[in-house]
Amino acid sequence: MDIATETDLNAVLADPCSLGRSVLAFAPHPDDEVFGCGATLSLLARAGAVVAVVVVSDGALGGEDADFSGDLVEAREAESRAAARVLGYPSPTFWRLPDRGLRYGEALVERMRAAMAAAAVDLVFAPAITEIHPDHQTVALAAAEAVRRSGGVVRLALYEIGAPLFPNTLVDIGAVADIKLEAMRCFRSQLAEQPYDDRIAALNRYRAYHLGPQAKAAEAFAITDAAGLERGFAPLFESPPARRHRLGFAAEAADLPLVSIVIRSMDRATLGEALDSVALQTYGNVEVVVVNAKGGKHGNLGDHCGGFPLRIVNQDGPALSRPQAANAGLDAGRGDYLALLDDDDALDPDHLGRLVAAIQGGDGKIVTYAGVRCIDRKDPEHKISRIFGQPLESMAELLAGNFIPVHAPLFPRRLLEHARFDETLTLYEDWDFWLQLARHVRFVYVDRITATYYTGGTSGVSPQAPDRDEVLRATRVLYAKWMAIAPDEFKAICDLYHGSRAELLASRAEAGRLARRVQDADAHLTEAQAHLADALSRAGETDRRLQAVFASSSWKLTGPLRRLKTATGWLRRRLQGREVNEG
Repeated sequence: MDIATETDLNAVLADPCSLGRSVLAFAPHPDDEVFGCGATLSLLARAGAVVAVVVVSDGALGGEDADFSGDLVEAREAESRAAARVLGYPSPTFWRLPDRGLRYGEALVERMRAAMAAAAVDLVFAPAITEIHPDHQTVALAAAEAVRRSGGVVRLALYEIGAPLFPNTLVDIGAVADIKLEAMRCFRSQLAEQPYDDRIAALNRYRAYHLGPQAKAAEAFAITDAAGLERGFAPLFESPPARRHRLGFAAEAADLPLVSIVIRSMDRATLGEALDSVALQTYGNVEVVVVNAKGGKHGNLGDHCGGFPLRIVNQDGPALSRPQAANAGLDAGRGDYLALLDDDDALDPDHLGRLVAAIQGGDGKIVTYAGVRCIDRKDPEHKISRIFGQPLESMAELLAGNFIPVHAPLFPRRLLEHARFDETLTLYEDWDFWLQLARHVRFVYVDRITATYYTGGTSGVSPQAPDRDEVLRATRVLYAKWMAIAPDEFKAICDLYHGSRAELLASRAEAGRLARRVQDADAHLTEAQAHLADALSRAGETDRRLQAVFASSSWKLTGPLRRLKTATGWLRRRLQGREVNEG
């Protein structure tokens, strides 16, 4: 389901048992699991669900009270275990990652996903992304990506602690509200900082507002599933993810090669979604280069895209064509690897991570690309209309038709010595660019769909493009160029066509033979059915005649004679048997 707003709370949940049967709660610090969803975990455990809790950080920076100095980590873990006993679920597992040092990236996402798989969970609790604490946001993002990767029936329930969220589910916790209050009071180290128990209890009482006058308290959640997360994380945010730059997503540049994402921008409303998808990349070292293709003054984007640096190229400059904008962005990019993204498309969080891993796993002289789903922006259900995703076997195959969207590949910067976007082309400049690269290096397909191409836009090359004549002219221009450059590949296309046509004709001939055999079988079946019907008709007629004989007066009058004949025959056989024995 999609994340809902508060106006969608006409459907609330008084019974948590329908949420899940195997539950894993991620808490950034010892106490978050109790403050955010402790009562619901208690109700689930009472209902027979398997409940597990993972406390991600060590909580070492969570208090300055003298009673706990030097031993705060152990003290807070003991408090969490005590609270778990009160609430009735097993003691948490403590990962002891550094407090305020949690980093969103592959390591944390994969560790969470592995924990989910080991427990075979169908429900995951995590803080809301709209939480103020950076560790809460990091755990939220990593949990969301882990759930998305897990797919299937796994759902994500985001809970609130320090900032109210926009819920779509309320759980009536009145039956265990006092128990939750007792559990919260186990955290003496935190209550020394401020009265968290009273404030969380007040939040829970407020949340009962939508459950009616009989409700005492409630916990609020924003619940979504893996399928909902496939369409992007934007609904999980109350505000744009640009605010997340203070979390420092990127790893050390010395550890990871830099990737430059070039976005050709017409300053459309969809640019924000494209930038959000880049901000959520789990790969840690990215720079964003936005090329102002519309000319004039581009809207202010700041200097960060999430935790990644952002630069605008051609600010206040002239309008640029699509290939001019692409070249300007590639020239400005400083990364070891380059990728492109149009301002109305999007990347999944693991897109760059998977492509970098694939390109580093080869000899470095390759282009890696992933699968891309197509979704019509005008479709309110965002159904997938087409998938671009197949290996590239030969350059001739690519000449026959482009099946690699512009944001599917990643390639090393040094390959620019072999290819430039042809600025004489008005359309298909990306197709031409891939053909240039395909003459020199291999294209390696990563068999995962990790990006979205939104159709129904204004690029001029979508199926809804208004000027099909322009598309045909652009195709002729491209083929005229490449016929002169790669005649052998065009001959290979012709050979491929004739070979495919021969196979098609042979398949049609075989299909014709099979159709005739089916027709013959149908004819034999029809004939057999006619014979059977005739035999059944004759049998029916014989039966009717017998019934008429049995009902006749003569049959009834001769009944004694038939019985006498039967009895005489029996007596004769008995006498014959006695004579044999006496003899």
